[in-house]
Amino acid sequence: MPYRRMPVSIIDRTKVLEKTSEKATSTPADQWAISTETQTRLTTLYPAFRQEIAERQEQFAKQAEASEVENAQQVVLHRCVSHFFQVFNLAVERGVFSASDRLYYGLNANQSELPKLSTEQDLTTWALNLIMGEQKRTQQTDPEAADPVPMSNPSAAEVQTELMRYNELSSAQSAEKQAFDAENKDVLDMLPEIDELIRDIYDEVEFYYRKETPPNRRKLAREWGVSYVSRPGEEPDDEVVEE
Repeated sequence: MPYRRMPVSIIDRTKVLEKTSEKATSTPADQWAISTETQTRLTTLYPAFRQEIAERQEQFAKQAEASEVENAQQVVLHRCVSHFFQVFNLAVERGVFSASDRLYYGLNANQSELPKLSTEQDLTTWALNLIMGEQKRTQQTDPEAADPVPMSNPSAAEVQTELMRYNELSSAQSAEKQAFDAENKDVLDMLPEIDELIRDIYDEVEFYYRKETPPNRRKLAREWGVSYVSRPGEEPDDEVVEE
């Protein structure tokens, strides 16, 4: 025999409430399968629930957009930092810079491979390392040596510009995520009350049709939003059985 099932997802909950609301609207009050008290709760809670869901969806879209922009800028920053170290290493090979100059950036003097840039923390750390390291390298004073040649293509200033842009977008994304978390909490906070309402709807509808045959009762209850699930091997009883 099919058994009734409470909705699990947010969407399923709204489907139940929508169906109950539509059925109550199209049915004379003296023929309602739910109590007046339950109908009053439905007319209050359902619109409020939909509003909270809509606000959550709107904020999710804002968060997704902010994440997309942040990720795009992370790619730009990654490329900029990677190119800086690649060009610097090539300049070391050509004798423009000495291998010991790598120490200014937090690298080993003989480290010709790129530093690890796989995480956000790696990327921002090495961006700061090269910005501060380039400043120290170019400000060194040695009366017997030529003035230090600044790095270019990209310069440290270019890396700093991209890093600042990334930090701004990262902060904006964090703010949007916090706003989404707040909206999501508003929805989740309503679930106990929504579930209680749905449970009351189920109970009242099934009680109202208690004298019907089981197939008829389920068919009529479905019109009010009650959901039934057939067990494996059972035939669905979608049609009303005439007594």
